[in-house]
Amino acid sequence: MVNHQLSNINNSIIQLFRCFVILLFVIDSFPVHAQWVPSTLYTTPALSEADSNKLTLRTDITGFFKNNEYFSPVAVGQTLPGTSALLTLGYQVSGKFRTEAGMYALKYSGEDQLSNVMPFVRMQYAITPNFNMVVGNLYGGVNHRLIEPLYMWERHFTDKPESGLQFVFHNDRWFADTWIDWQHFIRRGSPVLEELTFGSSVSYRIIQPSGRFGLSIPLQLLIHHTGGQIDTSSEPMIVLGNAATGICSKWNINDSRIRSVGLDVYIAGYYDRYPNEELRPYKSSLGVYPVLRIDATPFELMAGYWQTRKYYSFAGEALFGSFDPYHPQNRLPDRKLLACKLAYNIKLLKGVMLGAQIELYTDLLRNETDYSFGVHVRFHERFLLRK
Repeated sequence: MVNHQLSNINNSIIQLFRCFVILLFVIDSFPVHAQWVPSTLYTTPALSEADSNKLTLRTDITGFFKNNEYFSPVAVGQTLPGTSALLTLGYQVSGKFRTEAGMYALKYSGEDQLSNVMPFVRMQYAITPNFNMVVGNLYGGVNHRLIEPLYMWERHFTDKPESGLQFVFHNDRWFADTWIDWQHFIRRGSPVLEELTFGSSVSYRIIQPSGRFGLSIPLQLLIHHTGGQIDTSSEPMIVLGNAATGICSKWNINDSRIRSVGLDVYIAGYYDRYPNEELRPYKSSLGVYPVLRIDATPFELMAGYWQTRKYYSFAGEALFGSFDPYHPQNRLPDRKLLACKLAYNIKLLKGVMLGAQIELYTDLLRNETDYSFGVHVRFHERFLLRK
């Protein structure tokens, strides 16, 4: 039994090494011209003193195309072509307080109507230059920096803007983001349940990466709650969540082709307080996720190995789960998945960013590969209307 388990582990390591070799070959074959941009979708919460006493118009428009060719029993393929647009008027009082209001809308290609049309309102107070409180619409999505077993990054395109309360702290050693996304507000006597998600994403740098080597410890938590005390619904309460921790390392190389190489090892967990055999057949589980990262201007490459049993994440990449939440009878309790990704991100013009990616997910137990590819263009700029 032990020999069999060791054999499976060795085979998984060999598969991961093969993927790493392929990635190194890809790096060597690409010409490098532009500066690497860590993420085209991040939005910084920092307030600048230079924006004080200014009335501004902010535009954040992203056109995207993402094609998921998934054939796994636990995930169905889908093509996502569309454009999201956020337009807001904002005014900043000194470097400590900013308020903005506007509209958000999502338009899918092939649909005449708009989706997720809603007002956007945000108030932000800088308690210190590195510590911000946000009320209203949050700095959400990929800005939380959650790993893929907890958060599927395409939700940044398709989900409506998060809204609630958020605290963000960031300095040389700490990144801490804690938030409540209130997804469904109810009144007394409402026939449906309230719905909210609590999250916390923390990273502490043990060793600063300013030299040759950096080391950090992440801690991530995502809890979903459906229920309440003032509704009249007979639907059962839902409380489930995911957590992850581990250790992340980074070696700065800074040669002509490769900027850095990183090795991260995560342990992710799942717990369902009120499991439902028909909808969520599994109550708890743990998974391990070592990830190798290569930052090669302007490309980013990643190879990861995911192993778990009876895992589920309500917001994570579906291929990492053990059942299809839309068809819970479709189950793969044991998961051994090899994930390989190649991404390209570049700043084209002032305020204009381009990103593209190819993602491969190989199910080692079924010997089948699902894949995804896509491209997006983002225009994110602020215009001065009046000083």
